[in-house]
Amino acid sequence: MKLKSIWESLSLKRKILTVFLPLILIPFLLVLIVSGTIIVRNGKAEAVKNAEDKLMLVSDQIDQILSNIQYNIKAFSTSSALQDAISEDYPDSTYGNYLFTTSMHSAVYNIMDIQSYISSGYIHTYDDKIYDINTDSIRTPDAEMDTYYDYVVAQKGRIILGSPSVKDTDSAFNISKSLIDINTGECLGILSFDIKESLFYDSYRSVIDKNEEQLYLIDNNRCILSSEDRELLHQTVSNDLWKTVQEISYAKDRLFLSSNDSLVLATTSEIGEYHIVYVLEYYSIYREVLGLTLILVCIGIFALIVTIILTTVLAQSVTKPLALLTTYADRTGHGDFSADIQINSKDEIGFLAERFKKMNHNIRNLTIRIYDEQTQKKEYALNLLQAQINPHFLYNCLDNISSLITDHKNDPALSMLYHLGRYYRAVLSKGRNIITIREELALVRDYLEIQLIKAPQLFTYTITIAEDILDLKIMKMLLQPIVENAVIHGFTGYKEGRHLHIEGQLAGSAVLISISDDGRGIPEQAVQSIFNEGTSMIPRHFGLRNIRERIRLKYGSSFGVTVKSVPGQGTKVIVSFPKIL
Repeated sequence: MKLKSIWESLSLKRKILTVFLPLILIPFLLVLIVSGTIIVRNGKAEAVKNAEDKLMLVSDQIDQILSNIQYNIKAFSTSSALQDAISEDYPDSTYGNYLFTTSMHSAVYNIMDIQSYISSGYIHTYDDKIYDINTDSIRTPDAEMDTYYDYVVAQKGRIILGSPSVKDTDSAFNISKSLIDINTGECLGILSFDIKESLFYDSYRSVIDKNEEQLYLIDNNRCILSSEDRELLHQTVSNDLWKTVQEISYAKDRLFLSSNDSLVLATTSEIGEYHIVYVLEYYSIYREVLGLTLILVCIGIFALIVTIILTTVLAQSVTKPLALLTTYADRTGHGDFSADIQINSKDEIGFLAERFKKMNHNIRNLTIRIYDEQTQKKEYALNLLQAQINPHFLYNCLDNISSLITDHKNDPALSMLYHLGRYYRAVLSKGRNIITIREELALVRDYLEIQLIKAPQLFTYTITIAEDILDLKIMKMLLQPIVENAVIHGFTGYKEGRHLHIEGQLAGSAVLISISDDGRGIPEQAVQSIFNEGTSMIPRHFGLRNIRERIRLKYGSSFGVTVKSVPGQGTKVIVSFPKIL
């Protein structure tokens, strides 16, 4: 309530300035947001391009490493020294084991490239000997080794990639292959080596920024084989990241997907079912927004100062004539028709002031003529009522226009000025009291449009009039008071969702026009008292009785007004008058 009181105490000029400031700040913020979005988008595009280049480089290096490993394994498996060492018939004794170990050691360690790739492993011969290349010792295979031996032999020389036999940070994966005698084609055994993880780590650690980027080598079992974060080795990748990798794999291309806080790119190695995954945190991209934001803030402050100056000038040019017009309307609304106003503006406010001056002149002349002529008492009362209502209605409209301009709602304000001008042009109509139904409906529409600008959600309306009666004659201001009564009183207590319907048609030689609303309705006792001269009538229904009397004075008692109402459901007023061309 305190804020409302402060707002109401502000002058119109200050209200315009108060409202206009957010209108400047909001576009400024929008520009800031859009600019930041563009920077982020461009930064993201550049980050994606750089990430793709890094991913392609690492992928090519890993593929090359895998290719070299396979080449060396094939070369090692066909080495004559190795095959001779396995095929040799050794004595079944300690000395024989010594000879076997010596021959195998010489065969393995003479191939230096193999040693640079392997972290651990063994050779399982056809006669059930296990030669461990790390300990340089012989042992008997267990059941698991025998099972694995049969599996590798069944692959008939194909290289098998799998999980390392020893789960430690030194090993990335296992490579196994059966040893086929190059002379006889017989199986001499199998080799099973764990490949060093450092081979892959060394290939990408120089191109990855640990603070902002992550790179993973993942197998199909979701196991992290290599990563710059050493604590993640042989851990299971998260469900969200794995789902993203799978989606990229299904696309069969090097694509990227964005999650809430990171950019993810992935590709599959050409050798083996391994996934190389690159992850970039978004915060590294967002940092670029700060620089431009500071520049935009400085520009915005400058623009704000300039706008305040221009707004002050604009407010002065708008509010001064409007204040004069409001004061003039207030004086005439209190019956001072001798008041004058001087507004030199040629815009809508100037037009309205000119029309209002003419209206006041007409009202003043009409009042004098009514007193001079002393015509029928009820006609006099009706014209006097019309003369008293119009200034107050205009004052209320002008007050609403003032509020709309204050709220910077120019389009509704212009629309209200337009309909208000049309309304008073029709009301004045050079003193004509008989107009066409088409003109009366236009007047009603202007009135309804003005009310809808005041309360857009309060009601809707429809007008269904037969074409053959639109050009028939009707007394001016016959329908408008009924419509006004429906809007002002029928919809009292409602905020939205009401409807008003106007329908007209011929019924023999009579014209019937009904105005229906779904407002609060009229109690039955009040409906019965509306046209009862002997009862004390509710003031808001005074217009209905006068409309009936106008019709009867003009056309006779066969015509008039009928009211049907159900409290809580609505009211229907039917006006009847003769068909006159």
